[in-house]
Amino acid sequence: MEEERIVWLKHSKCNGCNLCRLICSYSKEHEFNLGLSRIGLSENEEYGFSQTICRNCEDAPCMDACPAGAIYRREDSYVILNEMKCVSCNMCVMVCPFNAIGTKKDVNYKCDTCDGKERCAQICYHGAVKFGSYRKFIAEKRRLVLDRIEKP
Repeated sequence: MEEERIVWLKHSKCNGCNLCRLICSYSKEHEFNLGLSRIGLSENEEYGFSQTICRNCEDAPCMDACPAGAIYRREDSYVILNEMKCVSCNMCVMVCPFNAIGTKKDVNYKCDTCDGKERCAQICYHGAVKFGSYRKFIAEKRRLVLDRIEKP
């Protein structure tokens, strides 16, 4: 099995331009519509912008909750929602702790990393959207926390 890869946002570089969300909706739905993006973005006074996107949980509650078997783990360990199998029961939406599963018409959807094409990361000219190793992401988060603790 390949190394687990995820999409994440580097808060300090994000200015909220929404290009990542627009390319996401266009890539998946062929229209520029922030409401159809697999990436959510919100602003917090203390931390700046933060994303709402699948965190690829190790014990993914959405997989356990899906009665249709539409949610599975890809070879690279990323959690995928097969929209063709989705029966729109919304059980995955209800159990997702990160609010990362959306609903459109009669089907649910979530980030699938565009099958590794990482379009959201490619279009972000600020370098805020990253796509890569889960271990690298955790190491960077730990470093940021340590930097905050060490600064008076």
